[in-house]
Order: sequence, then structure tokens, then C-alpha cells
Amino acid sequence: MFARIRHVAVYTENYQRTARFYQTVFGMKKITTGMTDEKGNYDPTRGHISDGVIGLALLQRHAGTRSGLDHFGFEVQSTKSVLERIRQRYPDLRIATSLEHVPFAVMRIQDPAGTHMDVSEKGAAKVREGYLEEGWEQPRHLHHVAIRASNPSLLADFYQNVFELRPLEGASEKGQLCLSDGKVSLVIIPTENNSYRAMTEGLDHIGFKVEALEKAQEELAELSRSHPDSAPKQIDLGRFGPVTKREIDSCMLGRYPLSDPDGVLMDLSE
Repeated sequence: MFARIRHVAVYTENYQRTARFYQTVFGMKKITTGMTDEKGNYDPTRGHISDGVIGLALLQRHAGTRSGLDHFGFEVQSTKSVLERIRQRYPDLRIATSLEHVPFAVMRIQDPAGTHMDVSEKGAAKVREGYLEEGWEQPRHLHHVAIRASNPSLLADFYQNVFELRPLEGASEKGQLCLSDGKVSLVIIPTENNSYRAMTEGLDHIGFKVEALEKAQEELAELSRSHPDSAPKQIDLGRFGPVTKREIDSCMLGRYPLSDPDGVLMDLSE
């Protein structure tokens, strides 16, 4: 494939509790060294974690930064080709050079739904540590990234034209479209007027594949008992909770809705 999804980034209020959640439930391991802590200082004990294929950047939330899912990233065979395709077909999209300290990204792009994504090229000088390695296979891994869009077909065309993602055969349900890089899927979900959240374009949730849902649920319950601070946030609380649960339940690839300790929505499938 020309491109593959390589990382997802979230902003967290507490790195330790959130890292414990992903490492315990999904067996993720640290692949980079050093990140900014809650005081703005460099902490060498922090780093991106990974399922062997996808890196998860748990970024410290500071003032002026929204919490939750922030962006995702591609590794491509040619950033030059990506730029040419965008300039020819989508000249109004914003493109920025990546920050110097980011270890894997060469540039930042906004898709037609406003979703931010990093783009790196295999072998680029900025790519370092675990992102240089081939990784490993494990039973529990990130399975899909979901984006809401007011025009799903337009967004699907963008990811096919620019990144050469391929439609999954027979994968169209409830107006949702599904593309794949050969390993990880991209689900495009229509915006709705059922809730303020569903009206908003951009990243919606992520999904993980597990070998057995029942076993994963048992381990989540044990994590909640042993480390309450790393327990998943309950989704169906308050006035909007039941609506949010219905929305995450509607994902065509998910089977069990869940949230991390910071409230990032996800679903599990076998």
C-alpha cells in the first residue's frame, strides 16, 4: 500500500493513569522516550506506546488544548506525491510543516472534514525510535479510526485519491463508509442532528480488536477494582450519556462501546 495509518494522538489529563489503561487492557508497549509533563517539563520516562503497528501518543493537556482525540497520522511512500495530489484536487486544504520536536511527522494536513493528520515518509530523518522498526503482531490491536463527516462520500474520495485507501467490500451500512490501508480501517460516519457531538465533523472514536470480548470485559472490571483511577469512564450518564452510547453503538465495526479514563470513546470487536 502507498500509505498506512501509523499513529493516533489523544490529549490526556494524567499520562500515568491513561497509559496504564491502554497497557493493561490492550498490551501496548512504550516505543519512544521523552514527553512533556503536566508542568511543561521534559520527562524521559514518558513516551508513545504501541500495539506493534500503531503508535498511541498520550499528549499532556495544557491550557488552551482540548482534551480527547486530537489527530492521527499516516506513513506514506512519498510525501511529494501527497502534496501534489492535494494541490491538484484539494487546493483549499491547509498544510503546515510539522513541529521540530515531533518524532515521526513531516507535515500536518487537514482533511475536508477538518480532521488533523500528521504525514511522515518512511526513512525521513525526523522519524526515530520505535517508528523506525517493523513492530510486532499481537492479538489486541487498534482496528479502526472513525471520522464524522457531513459528506461521507466526498471524504472517502479524499482518502482514496490522496492516500490510496481501498473500500472494504460490502462494508457500507447506515450511510457509513469503510476504507482500509490493508491493516487498519477508516470508518466514515455521517453527521446527525441527534446531539451536539454528532453534529460535529472530525475524529469521533477509535476501535480495537480483541481475541474475546468476554475476557476483555473481565480484565476491564479487574482494572477498575485494582486501579480505580484508570477505570473506563461510564458513557451513559447524565442527560446526553444515553444518546452518546447509542451513537457509539451504531458504528458498523464495533460490538462493545467503551471509554478510556479521560472519556475518549472507543469500541471493541472480536
